[in-house]
Amino acid sequence: MQLERRQPAEAHRAFEELDALRLALEERLGSAAPSLRLYADAETGGFFHRLHDQKPGDPSKASTATCAAFLVSSGRWNNDPTAPWYGKAASLITSIAEGAWGSAGLPENNPFTTSFLLEALHDLQAAQGKPLTKPQQRVVNQKLELLRQQLIDNRGGVYIGDYPATAFLTQKAVRVLKRWGALTNDACTSAREFAWARLFEESIVISADRTDADVFELAYAALTASLTTNLVDMTPRYRDALEYCLNQFFSAQNERGLWPRGRPLFRYPDLGNAYCYDYELLVQILTETQLAPMLQDKLPRLTSAFQAMDSTAIAIGPNAELGWASGHLKPDEAAPESWTTASAYHFCHELRRFVVDAIRREIFAYVRASYASPRSGTSGSGALDPERFLDSDVPSPAGPVSLRRTLEDALIRPVLAEVGQVEQGHGLSRRTPNSAILYGPPGTSKTQLAEMIAAALGWPLLKLDPSHLTRAGLDRLHAETNLVFTMLASTERLVVLLDEFDELVLDRDQYGAESSSRFLTTAMLPKIAELASRRRIVYLLATNHIERFDDAISRAGRFDLVVPVMPPSLAEKLRRWPEVAAALHVAESGGDNLDEPERSVLNDLTYLEFQEISKQLARARSVGGFTRTIRAAATSATLLQEVGREGDEVITWKDRVLKQARRNRLGDV
Repeated sequence: MQLERRQPAEAHRAFEELDALRLALEERLGSAAPSLRLYADAETGGFFHRLHDQKPGDPSKASTATCAAFLVSSGRWNNDPTAPWYGKAASLITSIAEGAWGSAGLPENNPFTTSFLLEALHDLQAAQGKPLTKPQQRVVNQKLELLRQQLIDNRGGVYIGDYPATAFLTQKAVRVLKRWGALTNDACTSAREFAWARLFEESIVISADRTDADVFELAYAALTASLTTNLVDMTPRYRDALEYCLNQFFSAQNERGLWPRGRPLFRYPDLGNAYCYDYELLVQILTETQLAPMLQDKLPRLTSAFQAMDSTAIAIGPNAELGWASGHLKPDEAAPESWTTASAYHFCHELRRFVVDAIRREIFAYVRASYASPRSGTSGSGALDPERFLDSDVPSPAGPVSLRRTLEDALIRPVLAEVGQVEQGHGLSRRTPNSAILYGPPGTSKTQLAEMIAAALGWPLLKLDPSHLTRAGLDRLHAETNLVFTMLASTERLVVLLDEFDELVLDRDQYGAESSSRFLTTAMLPKIAELASRRRIVYLLATNHIERFDDAISRAGRFDLVVPVMPPSLAEKLRRWPEVAAALHVAESGGDNLDEPERSVLNDLTYLEFQEISKQLARARSVGGFTRTIRAAATSATLLQEVGREGDEVITWKDRVLKQARRNRLGDV
């Protein structure tokens, strides 16, 4: 795919704006947990609705669900042992499963409370790190069936009391059923029909500029339509309608960055009407993956919504804790509520993820590389593709070890084990490697290996070489290096391959090293250290000449692993070319075995070198035929080529890799 070339000044401005927004969001999120502490019930780990009228042991059900959704999804439920909710997931699950399923005067098993509590149980189950008990799961299944039946009986639209069915309640029910894997075809069909009908109806009302238009109802209808209809199954007309309705919603945003209040959803008997809340809706829009491509041009609108938080925030504590009020219930009391506060912070968390993705896209656009989004969750395979990757031996103090095992056990699987916390905006732990130098002779597929590491993680691969830093001229070398590496330090869930950097990282004391090489070595050191410190991406450096590298570049703290990449082992080559293995078996069946030197040459041939002679080997019917072919191949084998001398001793690529084994770092393998 051809991408428009981004000029340095243009890219710099775009990145600076994105990064400033990222930093502002992270600063705001820093007050999230302290603010929610003020609403927390230390007895149960749940959350009270408001700061006043708190009754210990009796938290609000819906508020607890909303607060838990934010704290769990952002990785803040289990990261602070002093938090009132820390370690309370199991007891909260018991309390919810065994308690009443009504709230604030609403009847038992109403779809609003039921949906919120089912979502809370789903989040808290993740927080406690183990499944529900069988009795708890039975309760969940019973409540899920109630929701499912309401969708079917009401032809998709969910309502409470005498109020009409709303897309808000319908989307909530569909979302919960889908999260629990309980959205059956009949329920999905009913909800889909309701959603599309409501979407078209509300879009027309808004286009007609009627006073009863409700952009919240339109947006929730669009969300429900997306949840119940695969994008690939939509006709072009329906896809266009979905995008048009999103545009209508964002066009209704006022100059303050918020939206006009919609129609009432239902009525609390004791408190009054309930309405949609801006930030609660924006969280759902940002987390619906099918809508992501339609939101790429909505960042200015989303930024305005974030900026509106400043004008609507209410100080609620002595240490800059903040809260937000919905203004829905008892409008004469603009008191901040826990659920609105959690929704506002949850929006910041999801917008931060959206911005980081935009930064990642900006990097790829700047270097004119094709972009693919990282897969969500631990969906990477964790293993190098056995069909594409042929294993080789790595020298170690304990003897040769598998390159596959080294990379999978010391890099790929540890990163995948913590990928959830990276998605939540936190770095990998210090004990988890996130970088490696891959070194070895030419032709050992180091670049392809980086591609397979990225595939195993489910993250996009960005290949960088010196041309990306010198394309604007050597006089802009420092500026380009600073821009590119600052971008890399600001993003996450990315594998970066630094390729062909040999000449730009020469040892600073090496005779003949040019000034640009010495300069870039110095310039890259702090940038690589920053990548190591933030620990949100995996970065690899591929080189043929590690012996030329400054020790300051390759030492621990900048690169966690230093791994030689040698040609595939003979056993792996014979697995890949079974016809050669069969021919060798026939040749040796007469009792005359291939000599060890020839077998060693077969082991030393690169993939392409072995492939070149594989047909000749497959046709050989005697050990002599194998020997002649192998000896001919040995004359041009990369590993056996002279690369230098030490006195009268000839040094080959194979010798050089063995001599550099002292620099190997293979993790715990």
